[in-house]
Amino acid sequence: MGKYFWMAAAALFILVTVACSLSRTRMVQAHVEETHVGTPINNVLIIAVIDDRQIRTIFEKHVQEWFNAFGVEAVTSSAVLPIDDDPKLEKAAIIEVVDQLGADTVAITRPVGFAESEVFSRERPRFYYNYYGFYNYAWGYVSWPTIYGEDVEFDLETRLYDVKTETLIWAGETKTTNPKTTGEAIGQVVEAVMKELQKNGLLPKRS
Repeated sequence: MGKYFWMAAAALFILVTVACSLSRTRMVQAHVEETHVGTPINNVLIIAVIDDRQIRTIFEKHVQEWFNAFGVEAVTSSAVLPIDDDPKLEKAAIIEVVDQLGADTVAITRPVGFAESEVFSRERPRFYYNYYGFYNYAWGYVSWPTIYGEDVEFDLETRLYDVKTETLIWAGETKTTNPKTTGEAIGQVVEAVMKELQKNGLLPKRS
């Protein structure tokens, strides 16, 4: 009896350990402006506030592919706003591109500092701003986390802004645990965000 008990206990421990080490991304906080619920977006400029140019490009491209799959016109900032020495984009450059594209929305994603615990207030996300105001604020923390081993956990905040009114449409924070690679982390984060946008009727219905 004792032998089988300890064998079962050991097996359970292994299962729990494996489960805990699996990569997982979940939406931990989300906010949507009620006036926008059920109103799909049409044309979006995607901006990832990440200092690593390669990761920024990969992240934005993945977001673009998801938007395109739902019939949303989407352009990445890395394609239309080339970066020189300074990775931070100028306000005037962002506004000019938005006008040229005729974008009705801007989607901005930023890493959340590991020391920060609350991105949102009870009523709505703090640091509301307009889209370029939020972009400027987001540069307080822009480093993509290093993916290595186990016990890796980090948050990303994504916001969707209405260009015409310069107001927030939707905001969400994801928490990713133990991704094996940066690619896996990006895929999970973008999928979680898109599912939340779809749930709130912010993406067109697939035919």
